[in-house]
Amino acid sequence: MRTTDVRRRVLLALPQVVLFGGMLVMLVVHPNAFTSALHSTRALLVNGVLLAVWLLLSLVVVPHLIKNAWWDAALLTAVAVTALVVLVVPTLRDTKVVEEFPAAVAEPTTPPTTTPGAAPTAPTTSSSPVKISSGELRGIGHDATGTASVFERGDGSRVVALEDIDIEPGPDYRVIIVPGTDRESPGDGRELDQLRGNQGTQYYEVPPGIDPDVGWTVLIWCRAFGVPIANATQVAP
Repeated sequence: MRTTDVRRRVLLALPQVVLFGGMLVMLVVHPNAFTSALHSTRALLVNGVLLAVWLLLSLVVVPHLIKNAWWDAALLTAVAVTALVVLVVPTLRDTKVVEEFPAAVAEPTTPPTTTPGAAPTAPTTSSSPVKISSGELRGIGHDATGTASVFERGDGSRVVALEDIDIEPGPDYRVIIVPGTDRESPGDGRELDQLRGNQGTQYYEVPPGIDPDVGWTVLIWCRAFGVPIANATQVAP
C-alpha cells in the first residue's frame, strides 16, 4: 500500500475517532444517558438518523465533493466537534444557578399614601408567598435530588420552585407541570421554561389560568431525545 493511501486513510479516520471517542467518554461518565435512550422510541430514531447522516456525510458526500484528504478531514472533524459540543458536552458539564425568590419573581408593592396634614405612610409589600404543595425530586433513569414546590403569591399567581437540586446533566432539559401524580411524560402538561441549571435553586413562573397544586407533577424532561429525567409529585407541605 502506498504511503499516500495510508495517509489518506489515517486522515479520514480522524473525524471518526473524534466523534465516537467523545460518545464513548459520555457513555463511560454517564451510562444512564445510554440506558434511558434504549427505552425511548424517539431517542432511538433521533440517534439512528444522526448516525445515518454522519456515515453518509463522512463516507460518501464529502469524499465525493472534496478530493483533498486534508480538507476532507478538516471539514468532517469540524462537524464532529460541533456535534459533540451540542450533544455530549451538556452531559459532562454541571451548571449551577442559585436565585433568590424576591429577585426571581418580585413581589408587587403598594405605593405610599398621603393625607393632607399627615405624614406619608411608607410603601408596603404584599403578603409573603405561601407554599401550597411540595415533593422530592425522583430521578427517572437519571440521578436527581432536591425539592420541587409550588408557591402562591399575594396576587394569586403561582411559581414553581426547584430548590437545592442536583440533576444529572444533559441537553435540552425543560421544566413542565403536568396534571396527575408521578407523570413521566408531558402529556397535556404545560412547559414553563428551559431548565436554567442542573444544580442550585431556581424559580419558574406559572402562566395565568394554570393552577398546579396537590396531585400535580413537576417534570424535568429532555426534549431533544424525548425521555424523562426526574419528577416530583406534589403533596401538601
